[in-house]
Order: sequence, then structure tokens, then C-alpha cells
Amino acid sequence: MNALNWRWITVALIVVNAVIFVIGRLDASPTSDRDGELPELDPGLPRAELVGSPGSEEGESGPACYTLGPLPTLLAQQRASDRLAPFASQLQTRQTEADRDRGWWVYLPAADRSEALDLTRDLAGRGVEDYYVVAGGSLENAVSVGLYENIENARDRQRRIRALGFDAQLEVRRETVPQFWVDYRVEPGESPPWRFIVRASPGAQRVQVPCSDYSLSGD
Repeated sequence: MNALNWRWITVALIVVNAVIFVIGRLDASPTSDRDGELPELDPGLPRAELVGSPGSEEGESGPACYTLGPLPTLLAQQRASDRLAPFASQLQTRQTEADRDRGWWVYLPAADRSEALDLTRDLAGRGVEDYYVVAGGSLENAVSVGLYENIENARDRQRRIRALGFDAQLEVRRETVPQFWVDYRVEPGESPPWRFIVRASPGAQRVQVPCSDYSLSGD
């Protein structure tokens, strides 16, 4: 077979393959009728549902009342009130008190001021300088030898004072501090920026309360 015959056979094979490719493309079913159209969803798949409209309090079916706090300062309370007031149908502020731990206290007990003064002279004679006599309260006349935020530091101080021959005691230091609150009532559809206030005041929370509390039941 000469070269011319091989050339014609090669051309014929190329033509046949091209025809088969075109027929295959024409028979293939399209994935959608139009460009950009998505196929229908499987009716068996779960559907997402909107459970609340944007900008409304979660799960609200009527007026709701909340208390927000404790806030650390009077200024924080005022700022919270200013932010909540445009969204609240009623709002009031209040103040409470709470005991708070402020660290650890190392001290020497004394029955009266005379004994306390004797202890201070003994401390000074042994090279201890950081002390003072408590003037009032439940530990009146005790001789303070240190206030510490860390318990290990307080225990170390207690051991060192005891090593000098003194009856050093360890006690939690507490103090009474004010706490500030904002109580408010909102109508359906209102969404005060309470999350911003809570984030700005570590330890604060927003809690829903009956509207009969804090005189927020209405006019």
C-alpha cells in the first residue's frame, strides 16, 4: 500500500471520530433549561424557617421587662441608661451593696490598744517595718503586717512573721462595694443594644424579670 492510500485512510478516521463526537453532544441532556438556572431542590431535604424578625427581642409576644447589671460605677449606669432609654417604654436605675473579696490580710491579734502597741514595738525591734494598728471594725486593735492579692504571698508573709515568734493570722479581706443596675421595659419589635453594655462591663448580665418587679408593670 502506497503513501497516498495511508493518507486517505487517516483522513477518513478523523472524519468518523468527529461525527461520533458531534452526535454524542447532541444526545446529551442539559442540566438546566437556561444558563444560570438552578435545579429544583429535593423535597425531602429540611427547610430553614425564620423564627423571628430582625430587630425584635427573641421570642417576644408582648411587653418584656429586664434587669441589667451589676454595673461597676455610677458612670457606667448612666451610660447604660442613655443607650437603653430610646428603646424602653419604662426605665429606672437602682443601687445595691455587696461584699467583695479584696485579697488576704496577715495580722497579729491583740486584746486592746496597749497590747497592740507592745506588739508594734516588738516588731520594730525584730526589723519588721510594714505594720499598723487597726483603728476599728471587727479586728479593732489588731496589728496588720500585710495585705496581699495573692494567697501564696500572704502565706509566705505569715510564715516569716511566725518564724520571728509572733502569732500571725491569715484572713480574707472583704469590703462592701456599691453595685448599679438598670431595669427597663420594652415593647414588641424593640431591640435595645444591651449586648454592647454587657460586653463593656465584665460580670454584668441581662436577666428577664416579671414586669411586676421594680414597679415596671405600667402606668
